Amino acid sequence: MKKSLTFIFAIAFLAITQNALAQRGPAASPLATVKQVVGNTEVEIIYSRPSLAGRSANDLVNNLNNGVWRTGANTNTILAFNKDVTLGGQALKAGRYSLWSIPANGEWTIIINSLTDKWGTAYDKSGDVIKFKAPVTKTSNAVETFEINVTDFNNKTKDSANIELAWGDFSVKFPLKVTN
Repeated sequence: MKKSLTFIFAIAFLAITQNALAQRGPAASPLATVKQVVGNTEVEIIYSRPSLAGRSANDLVNNLNNGVWRTGANTNTILAFNKDVTLGGQALKAGRYSLWSIPANGEWTIIINSLTDKWGTAYDKSGDVIKFKAPVTKTSNAVETFEINVTDFNNKTKDSANIELAWGDFSVKFPLKVTN
């Protein structure tokens, strides 16, 4: 009898849990993962992708009042490298980092932070590893859903590319260099 009740309870719990998860619906800012090899280095970017949904990316970014943005939605964006790299002209050890930014007109401050377990705007500058500036350019094609990608590969040396942040009509690129 005791085993039967336990079994019935377990089945009921699974049914309720599954039903609750099914009703949640699609995420407003879906999770994305970019995996790319540059030279002999594995690069992984994990982030959530907010959409403009009729809003202006410039307005959203300007509402930060030059504050720190998690550079995506939900949890902080993760950058991971299996080998040492140079990012924005600065040396960075192999590892897993969070990506934060301070948007401003003309250029953004890019912040690479060692703390990777933050939610929302819980930025903690004590984990900052490197900071650098990256230029903003206007684009002719509008990007509805925020995206981060690895672009502009150097096909001759095979040791560099850019990491690009694109949303609305702006693009922010910063250089990634690896050692082959």
